[in-house]
Amino acid sequence: GAEYCHGEVDNRVYELVSPHGFLASFQPLAEGNKSVYVNSSGYVYDTELVQNLIDEAMGSAVYDKDSKLFNGSMAEFVTPRLDALLHSKNVDPRLSEALKHWIPVTSGVLSAADSLDVLGARGSSDYKDCEGDNNLKWKNGTRGYITLFDIISKKIPTPSEELPVVNKTVLGKHVTKVERKEGEVEVTCADGSTYLADHVIVTVSLGVLKKHAADMFHPALPADKTAAIETMGFGCVGKVFMLFPNRWWPEDINEFYPLFSQSEIEKLKATSAYGSWLVDVVDISGAMNHDRILCGWFGGQACRAMESLTEEQVTDGLLELLNIIVGDSYNITRPEAILRTTWASNPNTLGSYSYHTVASDNRNVSNSDLAESILEENSKPVLLFAGEATHPHYWATVHGALDTGRREANKLIDYFNL
Repeated sequence: GAEYCHGEVDNRVYELVSPHGFLASFQPLAEGNKSVYVNSSGYVYDTELVQNLIDEAMGSAVYDKDSKLFNGSMAEFVTPRLDALLHSKNVDPRLSEALKHWIPVTSGVLSAADSLDVLGARGSSDYKDCEGDNNLKWKNGTRGYITLFDIISKKIPTPSEELPVVNKTVLGKHVTKVERKEGEVEVTCADGSTYLADHVIVTVSLGVLKKHAADMFHPALPADKTAAIETMGFGCVGKVFMLFPNRWWPEDINEFYPLFSQSEIEKLKATSAYGSWLVDVVDISGAMNHDRILCGWFGGQACRAMESLTEEQVTDGLLELLNIIVGDSYNITRPEAILRTTWASNPNTLGSYSYHTVASDNRNVSNSDLAESILEENSKPVLLFAGEATHPHYWATVHGALDTGRREANKLIDYFNL
């Protein structure tokens, strides 16, 4: 799943994990001189030039807080600003074309939106970055984010003090119905088992809510919450890790960025069986803990297309892309194995994370509407909602999801007057 810890200040994940020394910065492996920006002919653009343009475009020159006052899509907000920036810098037309494709697609990957045309400019401006290093990853041997659960349950650092969380967790239960009746909530699972509770905290993804909320909740959820579920966005980000028999790329290179002009994009779509999604691969980068692994990043339709193919087809496609951009420079070997994400097709997620849409902006719907609890008489919170999509500023992050879980737990603590 998630592999980054984004930032340090006001980041609950960082606060919990950093004392144990489990995180390391990926930044040294992502520095400009270790990146290659290359077109479909294998032409390598000047790294410093391109990196400076991207930094300026992705910074205040294009993505500034003025979007908070803009009623429209992020595409409408960004496109004229990006055009003006590239024109003012007298950027080569072919590179300019490529950046006009790559920057929006990359922004789509970062936001999980299929395109900037659906991403709401005003609502998106509410997102906040945590200050500090945004390129923190788990060190080798730490088992990734599952370690966070061990810290929360106190298994780390003292196993003998572990809280009884695991033996109270029921796995393999697909919830099909959540029914409120007489001040209680009955949860029904696909296998026919039922659970009766005074309070239920719902943490399923917004993708699952979009598909199943109408049939799952009885009585139906309030209109405001239903509108939030329907209009907020939930998209896909995908990754494919490729393990090669040998490291065929140089030690001083760690990232390959395909930068294709419009004519290159059309040619690849016309000549490759996989062109429709290969043109939206934004980055192929090395792994921090393994020198024979490269990871390809996908967003939107490219992510869903990748998930629909066989592993052999995905391997063929990525190998074709690598040969197109750097095949003349290196003797590229076929991966001996791949490991890919399947967030969009997994019925328990149906996507990766949430975003604000033009529709949600137009209806003044936000994450806070998703977070509203369902109350019974005496203000008893019977249905509570947590998860990244319910955080007002840190959606799409693990620390945001963690914050919302604590928020809902504290609501119950306050209700119990503990």
